[in-house]
Amino acid sequence: MRFARIVPQGLVAWSPHIIPTLGHGSRGAIPTGRFIALAAAFTALLAAAAIAQPPASDPLQKVVIPFDFESKFDNGEYGQTIGELLWAKLHRRGGFVIPESMQDVRDWCQRTHMIPGPETTLEKMKEVVAKEQAGDIGIWGKIERVQGFETDVYDLWINVADFSVDPPRWIYQKKARTQTVSEIPHIYVKEVLDRLYGRTEQIAGAPDPELLKRWEKAPNLVKGDFEQGRSAPAGWDPLPHDVTWVVEKGKDAKAGNRIIRFTMNEDVAGSTGVLYYSNFFPVAEGATYRFQCRWRTSGSAAKVFIKCYDELPTSFRTREGGDSFKTEKREVYRSQQNLQGSAGAWNVQTEDFTPQHTQFTPRWGRVVLYAYWPAGSVEWDDVVVKQIAPAPPRKREKDRRPSTETKVRTREMQEDPAAPAQPAPARKKPGAQGPRGSSGPD
Repeated sequence: MRFARIVPQGLVAWSPHIIPTLGHGSRGAIPTGRFIALAAAFTALLAAAAIAQPPASDPLQKVVIPFDFESKFDNGEYGQTIGELLWAKLHRRGGFVIPESMQDVRDWCQRTHMIPGPETTLEKMKEVVAKEQAGDIGIWGKIERVQGFETDVYDLWINVADFSVDPPRWIYQKKARTQTVSEIPHIYVKEVLDRLYGRTEQIAGAPDPELLKRWEKAPNLVKGDFEQGRSAPAGWDPLPHDVTWVVEKGKDAKAGNRIIRFTMNEDVAGSTGVLYYSNFFPVAEGATYRFQCRWRTSGSAAKVFIKCYDELPTSFRTREGGDSFKTEKREVYRSQQNLQGSAGAWNVQTEDFTPQHTQFTPRWGRVVLYAYWPAGSVEWDDVVVKQIAPAPPRKREKDRRPSTETKVRTREMQEDPAAPAQPAPARKKPGAQGPRGSSGPD
């Protein structure tokens, strides 16, 4: 592995190169006088490079190893693009020792037949980064395109950890779904670099004490124990077809504990699936929330959506008349959580999310429980949504834009109706069926 140390004054590279020599009969032989001049110039460059190096008393710069991201949907092409982007930005900013090129890391991955992804354990990454690559910090992840959308919607996983300390420390860790492809460099890669240079770290595998305290003491924003209610559990929609509210059964079941059960035949499981909505609860844009639930499946796939809405004016006036118009809730953010667990046993799903949008302001949230193919049953209990970190203070008014793909601000488009139209937000392909179950304003 060849490394390049980036310093503000320039780039100094070292590697086990062999400097070629030219004999008298060589076609490219250098005349003696010119060789002496070149040698003097080269000596001056070495002296300048030595001056550019940090003083010996300065702490050694850490070695950062960025890996190509896993991207199975296009045989790794987009994953390589992200790897190159991270390397280029680290090169431009300086402050770390990085590989001389991404090809060095790529060659190692090809020789070992390994591309790290979100499933790669921290212990394995420590072996790869610290032992195999002689590095301190690793950056790795995965990107996959989400099917069923007309525009490019991606699921993104990013992990950054420091393996120079014991135990390793997480510098950044996130799973997100993008609405536009430009969110990757402008939001998530930027967050990685800001966190990397800011050294805001936590012990890997150990929760932040403040977040843990809020998780324990904050109120649950949904009524997720399913114990209260009449014809349906309190805090949730009326029971749709294929959804029942029953007493849990089984040898480990608590006496009288009530749960939600989805039951699907092959027709339903193979077409619309089944879903169930909670009531609305307030959210704050930029705050971090944690979702958790228990779920058990006979083999059917299960997902959870947390949809967040803004209140937008309609063309209908209120009863009071005047300049007052009615508002309606429109979905502006969505967290999709793909549940993974063993069939026949209770599993626990926990995942954080942060409602945000470039133009609108998420104000309300709803939990959506969803299950689909293959046919079978899925049971739900103990649904929790809590705020674990408040929204950071906003230093200035929100710079509203139709999307992160444009520099045109919303107010500029309103002032200039002739401004070019922006790309439409991601939406399902025409003719695609929606999930079966209760519905709400989307």
